Amino acid sequence: MLDRSSNAPHLHMQVAGMLKDRIRSGIWPDRTAIPSEKELCAEFDVARGTIRQALQTLESEGYLIREQGRGTFVHLAEVNQVALRSKRLAFVVPYVRDSSIPTMLVGFQQVAEEAGFSVIFNHVNNDQSQQERAIVKLIDEHIAGIGLYPVSSEEISLVERLKESGFPIVLIDRYLRSLSTDYVMTDHFSGIIRGTQYLLDLGHRRVGFVTWLSPAVSMEHRFLGYRQALSERQIPFDERLVCRVEGYPVIDLTPLQQYLSGEDRPSAIVAANDQIAIGLYRAAASLSLRIPEDLSIIGFDNLDVSSHLDPPLTTIAQPFLTIGQVAANCLLRRIRGEQSYYEQVTLQPELVIRDSCRAFRLNG
Repeated sequence: MLDRSSNAPHLHMQVAGMLKDRIRSGIWPDRTAIPSEKELCAEFDVARGTIRQALQTLESEGYLIREQGRGTFVHLAEVNQVALRSKRLAFVVPYVRDSSIPTMLVGFQQVAEEAGFSVIFNHVNNDQSQQERAIVKLIDEHIAGIGLYPVSSEEISLVERLKESGFPIVLIDRYLRSLSTDYVMTDHFSGIIRGTQYLLDLGHRRVGFVTWLSPAVSMEHRFLGYRQALSERQIPFDERLVCRVEGYPVIDLTPLQQYLSGEDRPSAIVAANDQIAIGLYRAAASLSLRIPEDLSIIGFDNLDVSSHLDPPLTTIAQPFLTIGQVAANCLLRRIRGEQSYYEQVTLQPELVIRDSCRAFRLNG
């Protein structure tokens, strides 16, 4: 609905904004013929001069092209060229709570700057709607491409529309379940298998797994890796050894304390990330459980703080710097039109052995 009050933007500006939204959202795909001026006048109930001003605005911004005798068409190629000339990339993440995101950003920015691009950083508070608003704003500002660490792995209609329009975007750390795109991530599955095997090699048989509730495939892959490692050693899976906690913005220690209080508690735990491992350290200390004498713990990520815990945490290291570098290179190839297929890169993690695990000993 148009706002016809005296203090509202001019009608042609409002109409231009609504038409632009149809183009950006994919309702009017690239090269689509838009309705005639007469049809638009009837739809918006405005004079033909208002419609012409709106169309001239979109044409000047590169969204439309007029072809004599044929009509007016969506023309995103020019918009993309304007974005490319802007020499700006965006890096959009759900949160910044540890050293992983800054390290990825450093790698992403290194590659971008070497290619002559600057990087805009956006943090969206783990909120799907805020993430979509940020992306729309960046596109409206003619960003050349986006490196997106998505809030979840569920389908994102906006990403699908961007993909269909040819807008350069690469996903980081996780992919979308129902949509093929470029992405760069760690092999979470094999990483957790290696970590679980390490504890099993130390003689532990009651190996637990603690994760947080998350709609991300990365967490699912880690859980599946844990189950696979048990299966390969013919150890039955026991749901009682699994604990799931809320993970954002802070970890609630109560379920961890309950998990560690039972007589049949695990002797060793695979934490789905180092943040959870830190929560386990705190929960264990509150129950006077010693690490690693009473409880062995292995994490996943290798955050900067992990080597400074007491005792230093054994963990699975993600190649965060490389993830950022590979993602930026992938995005630049997509922007330059050098890639005809989807780049789906999975990088190998590394087991970093420190002092938070020890061989199983009956009765400590």
